[in-house]
Amino acid sequence: MPFQTTVKASLNPAVEGDRASGNPLFFAVAGEGTLITAPEGVIVGRFAWVDNALKLVHSHNVSGNKPDGFVMNETQASIDFGAEASMVIPAGRPIALYRGGDFFAKVTGSTPATKGAAVYANNETGEIVIGSAPAGATGTGSMGATLTAATATDNTHFTASAVTGLISVGETITGTGFAAGTTIIAQTSGTAGGAGVYQISQAHTISGTPTATTFGDKLNVTAATGSFDVGNIVTGTGIPAGAAILQQISGTPGAAGVYQLDQPATAYAASTALTVAAGILTDWTVSLPAAVGELCVISKGGN
Repeated sequence: MPFQTTVKASLNPAVEGDRASGNPLFFAVAGEGTLITAPEGVIVGRFAWVDNALKLVHSHNVSGNKPDGFVMNETQASIDFGAEASMVIPAGRPIALYRGGDFFAKVTGSTPATKGAAVYANNETGEIVIGSAPAGATGTGSMGATLTAATATDNTHFTASAVTGLISVGETITGTGFAAGTTIIAQTSGTAGGAGVYQISQAHTISGTPTATTFGDKLNVTAATGSFDVGNIVTGTGIPAGAAILQQISGTPGAAGVYQLDQPATAYAASTALTVAAGILTDWTVSLPAAVGELCVISKGGN
């Protein structure tokens, strides 16, 4: 920790996440000890989302929906050795989210906070943005693949050729000769995600060279303008409604590559134009204005 070089004449009126009034607070009802911070931790003074399957709380969108609540500053962050400050609640800690109340939050983006202005949540960081959603991205991509199938060494393997798209482990495969619910277990040879031999979860009854399709939760982005970031919501023909990016698996960060979405497609989604939303409108509004980079007060009644 560096030597202190400044002394302020007065205390700051607040820090991010502080309660801004004595008005009632409204909790996100989940049950005692139910909500736990995710492995990457959760940032105080920002919006957060809940992974309903695991009940883990994230500072980025994992549902494609509005935030599940705001993270109030309750001095629950931890400062690592050698650091001067931290607003991060470590992984595995119980956490409360607030669905209503009055809180201080830092204004990000390029638009100052004016009284009554709508508050958006940045899908990647949980930060507040005023007036409109932050700029997103566009691109081209697909989910799954279409292919020609043929028998291989045994009936738990098949050979894929004439592949359009990307075949990924874990995807469902459908087509004549494949039992319902069959998934890809592994690729044993060939071009990664393309032509080659694949192992499947159930025995097939392929005869000849039928056409088959695969689909799952992997999005193969082949072109991108702007940045595809974790938490961003992706739309496009065949893309599940409200699907959010969970992680990037391969490729250039934020650009062309393979991404995992928070929900799987229900059929092969051919190459389509993609639009990425970097923010989402919340039910909160500004009650105390502030310039960009300063603390405003955001407010919401409980429901």
